Amino acid sequence: MKWIISNSAQLDSTYDNFELKSFRFGNTFIASDTDFHSHSQSGITYYIFGKIYNLNKITQSPLSVNPAEVVATLYNQKGYDAFKILDGEFIIIIKSTDKTIAYRDRHGAGSQIYYTANYMASHPKLLKHFVHFKAEAHLDNLALFLKIGYIPAPDTALKGVKKLPAGHVLSISKLNAQIHDLFGYEQFGPIIDTKKISIEEATLQYETLHREAIWDRVSGQNKVQLLLSGGYDSGGNIAALRDVYQGEVLSYSIGFKNNPWSELPLAKILSETYGTKHFEYEINGSEIEFLPEIVDQMGDPFNESGMMVNFSAMKLVHQNREKGIILGGDGNDQHFGTAGRELAMHYIYKQNKVQLLQKLISQFSDLSIFEKDNSFFKVRFHNEKVLNILKSDNFGFRDRQIEDLFNQKIHLKQPSYLDVLPNTFENFDDLYRIHNFFGDIKQVINEIILFKASKLADMFNNSISFPYMSTDLYAFLKTMPRHYKLKGDVKTCSKGGGKSKFLHKSYLYPKLPKEITERKKQGGFAPLPIFFKDTKQFNKIAEQILNSEFCKQNLNRKMVEDFINGYRLQKDNVGNWFWYKQVQAFRIFNLLVLTLWWDNLIEGKTVEILSIK
Repeated sequence: MKWIISNSAQLDSTYDNFELKSFRFGNTFIASDTDFHSHSQSGITYYIFGKIYNLNKITQSPLSVNPAEVVATLYNQKGYDAFKILDGEFIIIIKSTDKTIAYRDRHGAGSQIYYTANYMASHPKLLKHFVHFKAEAHLDNLALFLKIGYIPAPDTALKGVKKLPAGHVLSISKLNAQIHDLFGYEQFGPIIDTKKISIEEATLQYETLHREAIWDRVSGQNKVQLLLSGGYDSGGNIAALRDVYQGEVLSYSIGFKNNPWSELPLAKILSETYGTKHFEYEINGSEIEFLPEIVDQMGDPFNESGMMVNFSAMKLVHQNREKGIILGGDGNDQHFGTAGRELAMHYIYKQNKVQLLQKLISQFSDLSIFEKDNSFFKVRFHNEKVLNILKSDNFGFRDRQIEDLFNQKIHLKQPSYLDVLPNTFENFDDLYRIHNFFGDIKQVINEIILFKASKLADMFNNSISFPYMSTDLYAFLKTMPRHYKLKGDVKTCSKGGGKSKFLHKSYLYPKLPKEITERKKQGGFAPLPIFFKDTKQFNKIAEQILNSEFCKQNLNRKMVEDFINGYRLQKDNVGNWFWYKQVQAFRIFNLLVLTLWWDNLIEGKTVEILSIK
């Protein structure tokens, strides 16, 4: 989905070759490559891009009514509160003569909004079509990307450009631009009294809400598509789907070649159990040749270990030439809360003053001995995972490495979302809730998982939706006590004995095949080194990094060469620890993504594909 919107059509001459259809509504210029809904009344125009699933339930209006007209009515009645009850993947833009208001759905599955004081667009490249706009990189934010693999909103990779966080309202007038969070931490709860709702009652209510979320998305569909892994989340979707829909279902699964922990056999069991027409694809590493196109699609520099899995899944759906809704299980882990063991350890260590030792170890962890595949690396990896559990995972370059990597002074600031983290927590449940909201939901779901899945679906004109992200399920789960999400006391959880997604599994344990419910927990991580295994392919990747304009203009070439050569020497060592190999490969990915992004967006070059054919 691509679109731009402005009070005037001040576009440069390159607009002659622009791929979007342009429209004018009053003093508003808008261009889009996709259909959208609009409605005007009293000098105000409402635009909706994407899908909202519950408008008819909220207003009892027929499905044939223009959604933009319904939203206009709701907005006039409730103001910003109207946005909070909408369920779907969408953006809303409201234009009047003196103000522009924009809203992104709660989990950011709709289009991204990049904006300046004068115009908005769904992609930073589109801003280059406006007169007087110059794409200038923000090196400090690019440095942050090299560390964590993304740039948290509202910051972007470009100076003078912001992006709207999920669940936020943007209001732009002649005087200023303001953003307002509609889903703050103060609304995350309150935790209900478990004496008022038993686990059995909560399970039944959760099941009902999940089934309703599925039905809202598939009602009226002649054919439904669904992503299957081999776990509780995608399994829950197909089980609930078959409770409400008996039509044709197509399912898609992605695996990795020669992976002993492949979930493809489990996905096939789900397909056979629930009667789907099933399609599979195994990643072999050659898929990285499409990375230039993926980088262009994502907008800001972006890298996440499952990115190539999402790409391959959406490509498989596209090749099947089937249209219609695709159900994904994304985000459910994070809704219930992740990293229970590390959080419990963090809590116990802080209570027992062990964090003093953790911080001491961290002070020495930039020494070269911690960069080898040895016990020191493992100690650092686990120590910092627990010590910094409330921060984004840092699988990229470390702060000291980044400072040395750039050939100019870099101010590596912490992401802005850390500024609003509560400074204290009363107990383990409180710590778990803080991590669940600020880490799992606000960052991993909103900035990474759903953004990634939606953008890659859009790359192939696929329509994907996420039932576990429904408004009603979110409202229900945020009130659940910690032990309905992660069962076990703090000591049990610290030893890995906590039962994650307890409510979810209570609901699905009787419904799913035993092969799914009784299997041991496996890694579930995409093995990134597979994309650098082929020597010819890796040499081409190294050439792209070293010969890129980004490397030439901004980086210490000797340090980059040393890192690449070091990776080349050890990349085929099968004995290396999984997470050591994963971190090194993630760093290569970050460098590659950043050089492709720079050459494309800053230099305006068409980057040669990375194919070795």
